[in-house]
Parts: sequence; C-alpha cells; structure tokens
Amino acid sequence: MKTQFKILLLMLITSAMSYSQSHQILKRSVEVDKNTSIVLNFDNIYVAIEESTDGKIHFDYSLEFDGYSKKDVQKQLDMISAKVTNFDNGVTLKAKSDNQITFERIQFTAAHGISIDERNFNSKKDTIIRKSKDSLLIEIKKNNKLDWKGSSLKYINERFKRIGKDGKLSNFRKGNMDIMRSQFIIKIPPFVKININAKNSGIYFRNDVSNEMSVKLNSGKFIGKILYNAYNRIKIEDANVEVEAIFGGDFDFKNVKNGKIGSVQNTKIKSEFSKVEIGEIDKNTTITDFNSEYWFYNWSTDFERFYLYSEYSKIHFFYPKLDFSLKVIGNNTKSFLGNDVIINMQPTSKGEKYTMMTNDAEDPNKVSGNIYFDIIHGIIYSNDFLLTTLNGSESKN
Repeated sequence: MKTQFKILLLMLITSAMSYSQSHQILKRSVEVDKNTSIVLNFDNIYVAIEESTDGKIHFDYSLEFDGYSKKDVQKQLDMISAKVTNFDNGVTLKAKSDNQITFERIQFTAAHGISIDERNFNSKKDTIIRKSKDSLLIEIKKNNKLDWKGSSLKYINERFKRIGKDGKLSNFRKGNMDIMRSQFIIKIPPFVKININAKNSGIYFRNDVSNEMSVKLNSGKFIGKILYNAYNRIKIEDANVEVEAIFGGDFDFKNVKNGKIGSVQNTKIKSEFSKVEIGEIDKNTTITDFNSEYWFYNWSTDFERFYLYSEYSKIHFFYPKLDFSLKVIGNNTKSFLGNDVIINMQPTSKGEKYTMMTNDAEDPNKVSGNIYFDIIHGIIYSNDFLLTTLNGSESKN
C-alpha cells in the first residue's frame, strides 16, 4: 500500500510539472452599428483580426505557458496590459507588453550553444526567374500558416541541434525550453471602420477585408488576404508585408524588408528603401519610389495602365505575355535587356529626361495595357525581351 502511494504521488508531481498554465488576459464583446469605428493600439503585440458575423466586436486574448515557474508566469503577466473602452460610436483598445509577444515564443533553458544543420536550409540562388502569381501566393500562404499555427517547435526540432558539454550534438527535448503561446483574436463586422496604430507588432488579417482601414505600423509584420477598399490608407515602416491581393487604397512603404503582394489593382504605392515582389499587376496601378528594389512578375490580360515614377530604383521587369505598349523616360539609367544587351543611358548636362525605351502595341484594339516608366539614376533588368526601340533604333535579343 505504501509503494502504491509513492507511485501515485510521483504521477501527480509529474503531471503537475508538465501541466500547461493558461491565463485569460481579455475577453469581451461589444455591440456596434454601421456608425461605429474602432481604434486599435498595439505595442509589442501579435494579433489576428477576423470577420464578425453577429454584429458585435469580440476580443479574446489568452496566454499559455509551458515550462515556466509560477513566479516567471506572473512576471510575464505583469508586463502585459489590455483594456477596452466604449464611448458613443467609438471603441478603443490599448494592448501593450514590455517585451514583444508573438504567437509562440521559445526560450532555451539549457546553457549550451546552438548549431544549425545547414543541409536543411535552401541555398541562395542568384538566378532571377519569373514567378507565377500562384507560386508567390503559395509562399505568402505558407509563411502566414507557419506563423499563425505555432509550428516553430517542430521547426526547431527539425533544424537545430544542442551542443553538449562533451561537444556532441543532440536533439532538443521539450525539457530544454520554456514555451509561451499567445492567442489574441479580434472579430470585427465588415461595416466598422478600423484604425490601427501599432509598434513592433504583428497584424494578421485572417479573412478578406472590405472594412475601410487606416493603419500605421512601425516595425513588425503586416499579413493579409484580400484587402479591398478604395479609401484604405496604410503606412508601414521597418516591417515585413505579405498580402494576397490589394484592390484599392493608398499604401506607403518605408524600409519594407520582405514585401510580397500576390496581385494589385486600382492602387497607389509610395515607397522608399524597400524590397517588394508583385505576382501580378492588374488595372490602374501607380508606384512612386525612391531607392527600392521591385519585381514585376506578371500582368493581367487587361491591366490598362501602369505608372512607375522612381529614382535610384532597381526594377526586375518581366514583359507582359500579351500585346502591350511601353515607354521609358528618364536619364542616367542602366538597362539590362535579356542576357546579352547592356545599355548605359548617360545623364544629360542639365539633367533633362529623354526617351530611353519604347515598345508599340501591335494591335491598339487588343492591347492589354500601357506601361510607363519615369526613372532616373536607376537600373532596369528587362526579362523576356522581345522587340524594343531604343532612342529610335530597333534592337532584338
């Protein structure tokens, strides 16, 4: 009987040690109408925004800890605050943490170094190839899923090794790390105007969004599906941006580190010091840029018009597969046409702009669209080069 008691006690202790501690930070619902607007203020917070279908705004924020002591859990909770206020037709949320709270955070408790198994990482490729719109969408969806589903523990076990005192490598075990998982979901009806002010935060839109939005994000991540509202005003600085599609609005990118946009139309983008890949350019898009790098992979069958105004930009330009017209003006720009032709367009003495490249549509009645580049001090990599008129003389690759 005494032995059975010891075994039972050991089982209880083991169970208590491995038990995950869950804490509700915020849970509240607010009834709203078509005149309601919401202001969301985030500081060091990762949040998922979804569509509400019952006419209410829902806030649901919880944290789960695995491996933390009670003291460490309380220390983490003391650094977090989340408060909702509701007055007239305005709802305001202030959510803040002293340290950044991602969807899943792992801290190693073992005092050992980490070695990366390089065989599990893809080698960098220097060759620039045309990506299809679908392949870029797969990249966006995959990255979004990995972040949201909290699969980083599996990722670490597959890719990292622990260095023991004897210098030998071994896999990490769950006991070697403390895990904190965050689940912050806000559900908002489509008729509510959204205002977001965020710093060092992750904003994830889990559904297509038709809400009118004003967003200012400084550092973090901006992840979305389809954003369609002509009145959207979105400003993102020092952050990663991955969106499946943009239909309308004004976007301001500054130092966007990893920009991926599946498709874009009826949109104005102002950018500087950024890197942005666009899977497909659709109707009526204008980009004004300074010192960024862009990839224009594909064009819709009726993109109508595309304007680029740029300075010190690097453009990877893949030609439309249908009939189109092209005009490039500017000065002091280097053009790489296919693999064989390099053209240096020297600056003029007074800096005047002049025509550098043109391509006339074969059939104006069946043209898919018109492309206009106004570029100075830039570089254009023209891929799939067919026929271009350079300052009045024709050249074929």
